[in-house]
Amino acid sequence: MKKFRLSIAVLVSAWSLAGMGDVKADTGSGMSGVKVEKSEQKKVRIYTQPGASVDVAIIDADGNVLYRGIIAKGAKRATSFNLNSLPDGQYYLTAGNNAWWMSQGLTIKANAINVDERSLQQLTHPTLTAYEKNKIEVTLPAKNVDEANVSIYDAQNVLVQTETLKGSVRRFDLSGLPDGAYTFVVGPNQKQFTTRVDIQH
Repeated sequence: MKKFRLSIAVLVSAWSLAGMGDVKADTGSGMSGVKVEKSEQKKVRIYTQPGASVDVAIIDADGNVLYRGIIAKGAKRATSFNLNSLPDGQYYLTAGNNAWWMSQGLTIKANAINVDERSLQQLTHPTLTAYEKNKIEVTLPAKNVDEANVSIYDAQNVLVQTETLKGSVRRFDLSGLPDGAYTFVVGPNQKQFTTRVDIQH
């Protein structure tokens, strides 16, 4: 156990900013402007676009957070993570803010890291559109996210409706609810976004 805690401490102390000049992030799917790539045998680099701060975490397969940090809003560099102290296994590098979220699966095997594009999940803040009076269409742009939850709360934070969103679009008829403000909480378990709507009859 001491060795594992020491490994986490080494991991946390080993992350650094790697100067990359004015390299622009390759958006891949067009979402969020973020890219994760292998930089050395057991090192990865995450590219982010300047303009908003980004929360970053490294999580193991059991859901334990091994590292959590923030990439500053004005950063024009790639952020590197040295994973040399981690044993073979499955890990996730997650990044996001109030507008988007992504999770990149990382596999360490035989003292080398693999970044597989097929294990990349991305989503952006959902769009809520009124398609009729008190009827809302939720659109959740996502890549490799099989399902998300939609929970609707009233002004007193009481859950009034919950559904599973399979695909990227779902419609909700709120005409049976009393007048007032309602909050939609949308997303998979790992990341959820909130949006407020008003109902008036």
